[in-house]
Amino acid sequence: MTHILIVGSGVVGLATGKGFAKKGHDISYCDINPQTIERLRSQGLRATLTHDVHWDTIDVVMLCVSTPSVEGRIVLDYIEAAALDVGRGLATTSNYVTVVVRSTVPPTTTERRITPILERASGKRAGYDFGVGMNPEFLRAVTSEQDFARPWITVLGASDQHTAELLDRLYASFGALIVRCTPTEAELIKYVNNVYNAVKISYFNEVHAIC
Repeated sequence: MTHILIVGSGVVGLATGKGFAKKGHDISYCDINPQTIERLRSQGLRATLTHDVHWDTIDVVMLCVSTPSVEGRIVLDYIEAAALDVGRGLATTSNYVTVVVRSTVPPTTTERRITPILERASGKRAGYDFGVGMNPEFLRAVTSEQDFARPWITVLGASDQHTAELLDRLYASFGALIVRCTPTEAELIKYVNNVYNAVKISYFNEVHAIC
């Protein structure tokens, strides 16, 4: 059993947490909003504010924070703030915690922006004192929990061997094709998938117009 902390409790965070819980893992949720914490607890989920996390009990952190697009620019403020909080938490434990980005972010974000924040805030080194990975989601909002439970593909971007092996173990039982790559490659795969979906929608609309 792996102790997983879900940071961000939107569609992706809830689907991720509930999906791993069904596989027997210990799940807790973390948020900065007290109202969100209360809502999660009312659903029977274990949730806590950021500064109340017991870091000695955590094996994996899943960053599922929103990364909205505003006027063509991806806003990374929220996930960077979450990474800062996680980094401060890492500073308080001797555990080798693996931090996994699930949010959709531009290629190189995990390695060039998130990892440095984690290192500065924790005073530790990625790959030696803690792990970093990128595991993009391929979920539809309406069927997110079913999509997580029965994935068509699982992309695991890892920066170190420990993270790669841990993610392999976490996802092995889901049965989907596993693609192992670097965090930047994982980020790019997610963007390529999004663009391909947009192409299919545009193609459908053109065919509809012809019909």
